This record gives sequence, C-alpha cells and structure tokens, in this order.
Amino acid sequence: MAEPLLLGVEIGGTKLQLGLGHGDGRIVALERLAVAPAEGARGILEQMAQAIGTLLARTSAGRGEIRAVGVGFGGPVDSARGVVTKSHQIEGWEDFSLVNWFEEHTGAPAVSLHNDADTAGLAEARFGAGVGRSPVLYVTIGSGIGGGLIIDGKIYRGAGAGALEIGHLWVVDRSNCDLDVIRLEDLASGWAIDRAARSYAQRMLSDGPSDWPPLALAGGDPWRIDARHLAEAARDGDRESNYLLAKAAGAVANALNQAVTLLAPRRIILGGGVSLIGEDLWLGPIRQQLDAQVFPPFRGTFDLVPAALGETVVVQGALALARDALTAHDSESRSQL
Repeated sequence: MAEPLLLGVEIGGTKLQLGLGHGDGRIVALERLAVAPAEGARGILEQMAQAIGTLLARTSAGRGEIRAVGVGFGGPVDSARGVVTKSHQIEGWEDFSLVNWFEEHTGAPAVSLHNDADTAGLAEARFGAGVGRSPVLYVTIGSGIGGGLIIDGKIYRGAGAGALEIGHLWVVDRSNCDLDVIRLEDLASGWAIDRAARSYAQRMLSDGPSDWPPLALAGGDPWRIDARHLAEAARDGDRESNYLLAKAAGAVANALNQAVTLLAPRRIILGGGVSLIGEDLWLGPIRQQLDAQVFPPFRGTFDLVPAALGETVVVQGALALARDALTAHDSESRSQL
C-alpha cells in the first residue's frame, strides 16, 4: 500500500517553504520562496496557493491526493483552534484560521498548525540530532530566538497557548558598568548582534575613517555588517568582534541555565543561522559557560549539540505533524464506525 502524500509548510517572516513527503524524514519535492513583507499575509497566501499547484504538477499528483497538512508558523499560534495569533514580522495574520485555509485549498481531511520552533524541534527529535533522547530542548537562534521542548516525540504545549518562549527570558547584560536585565532576543538574536555591531561601526566612523575589520569585510557599509563578518574578524584576532559574540554567547548560556534548572532536558540542540558561527566562537563558549553555571546536581545529565537537519528542518517537522494528524483522524474515523 502506497504511503499517504503529505504537505509540510514553513511560513516565516522572510522565508516560505512547502514540501511534499510522507512524514518519515524525507522530502519528495520542495518549493522555497522569498516573502515580500509589504504584501502582508495575503501575498503569502497567494504564493502558497501557486506553490501547492507547482508541487503537485511536479510529482504528477492530483490535488485530492494530499491526505494531511502540517504547518510550522513563525509566530504564536492557537493550535487547538487552528488559528494564527499574530506575526511579529508580517501584517494581516491576526486571528487568521490557517487550518481552514489549508482545508479549503487542499481538500485534506487533517491539518495541524504549530509554532515553527516547536515544529523544528519535533523534526530534530525524530529525525535529527535528538533521535533516541528525551526530553529534547531545541533552541533556534536566527533573526529571533525560539524554542521547543519535545518529550517522547511529542511537542510540549503547556496550557495550550505555547511554551518554551526562551527568547523572552530575562538575562543579565554585563556590557555596561551597571548590570542591566534584558530579554534574551534583544541581546543574542541575529538582529541584536547585527545591531550592536553596526552601532559600534557607526561610532568608529563618527571619528573619521575606520579600519575596523568587520566594516572592511562589509565593503565599508556599516548597515551590511552581520554576525558572519564578526566571526571572520574574531578568528583573525579582532578583540571587539570577539567581545560582541562572547556577550551574546554568554546571554544564551545564561538562558539555557535557567531552562535546564526548570526542565532538566537530556539533550539541548542549537539551531538557526547564528549557530552556524560554529564550535569555536559559539557552541563551545556556550557549552563551557553553561557547564560552569548550571545547577550542580544536573551537571553531566545533558549535552549540547548543533542541529542536524539544515534549512528544511521546519518542513520536515511539518510533515511529521501532518502524519500525526492523519493518524489521529483515521483512528477517530474508525472509532465512529
């Protein structure tokens, strides 16, 4: 008997991905599109409608063959109602019934909607760096910071409105003479690191031409500096670049320390674009500081590793959500016979 055809979708603030598969960690066909924020939610819905048709044509499948849909959305959602709460990047998503939209546009009898970090965490737990471990704490550090807790292969949702919003934990910023308390996302996300580097470059330029290495790597334009330029300059010995990255890494370690104290995960997985900085300047320092800070009885009960699934992690998690939703739907249908 052929495996059911499933659709997995990632909806982000800058990226849109749709993939067909069977929920087993493989993607049969993938469409990756750039999001135009100015066009709002309506523009993304139009893109998705076209992409679904493109995927079906590529696989010679009919629209009615999609048996279930899973969606990882870049923002808070109400999974029980199948509704997007809001997007922090794109207008027009407030209280939008995304599950109903996919039911209407695919005919699938089962649709599951979750936050993108939860969805990515599910994929890593089932198919990636978390296989064989539980609980798994997944943290993605990109333009923002999100998290998910996977227990025995299932997403932990708390009271239902979501959980593991680790980017909103308060951490200590030791960069000033006085200790400040700030949200983790405002200190250690990709956007926060870029903002700090660009601000430093502008201060350098206010005194005249500057030879600060990240500025040179960005072609002399402070607004183009990002974490990759800092990492390259830090490896070449630039102290300020190393300091900016170390400050962010220390904040992440502080937040993870709080998470470990409360949740006692077996494995922590770090994903997202910032984590691509690597072992020497990111994962290693975070691991070292976390080990030094953590509640002593928990030391040695967990490990911290990089994510394994790359750019398609949310799509793979969404396909797993779709498979779970179809299983639950078929089970309910049989019970009613």
